[in-house]
Amino acid sequence: MKSPKTNENFWLYGKHTCISALKNKNRRCIELLVTENFYREHEKEIRQCVDSKSIQVQFVENKIFNDVLPKSVNHQGIALKVAPIFYNLSIEEIVESASDSSIIVILDQITDTHNIGSILRTSACFNVDALVLPYHHSPSENTSIAKTASGALDIVPLIHVTNIVKTTEYLKKFGYWCYGFDCNAKESIDEIKSFGKKIIIIFGSEEKGIRRLVKENCDYLLKIPMSNAIDSLNVSNAAAIGLYSIYIKQK
Repeated sequence: MKSPKTNENFWLYGKHTCISALKNKNRRCIELLVTENFYREHEKEIRQCVDSKSIQVQFVENKIFNDVLPKSVNHQGIALKVAPIFYNLSIEEIVESASDSSIIVILDQITDTHNIGSILRTSACFNVDALVLPYHHSPSENTSIAKTASGALDIVPLIHVTNIVKTTEYLKKFGYWCYGFDCNAKESIDEIKSFGKKIIIIFGSEEKGIRRLVKENCDYLLKIPMSNAIDSLNVSNAAAIGLYSIYIKQK
């Protein structure tokens, strides 16, 4: 099921995102740009990182960031060019390294990079082993995801698979139970007394939800209880509520 999405290098920016990447021993860092002010404020932390990475610090003026980053972003005085870290990691490798208690989140055709980044950050908070996206109809690891994830991209593996149904079927062979979130589901998440040790959580796009075949392959379909004032939650908010509910019931 190994399905590389891309191996193109890209730029990270912002303190938490760049420092997290520099600290990650598995991340290949190519070029580091910092302002003198940023370096003075964070010299000790930067020196510890670059010494282990064998990468040189390049001091630049603020205007240089405009040449490599999107316009008007809040780079905070640091940018780091990196290679994708998880583009060739497979779901099999995740299963092999998983402990007896494991959570894998699957996003079914969610394309908004800010939502993906936000869900990555939430996943890091609740010990998710991997965030899985379909190879088609989803973005590659990129600057926008990394910035929104605020360092979580270097904590939670981002994996692309060719077929979500086959992936869930494969995971079930190793004892995973599959829970899909659907606003039209009959069962509410607060009605579930406990969750299994190994679980798959699936979220669909806000417009279409989870696709039919993916939904049919879920063991349970759950909804988040809410008022009638609005019919749905933003998917990143739904993921935060769902993962928190599961986290406290697994403890």
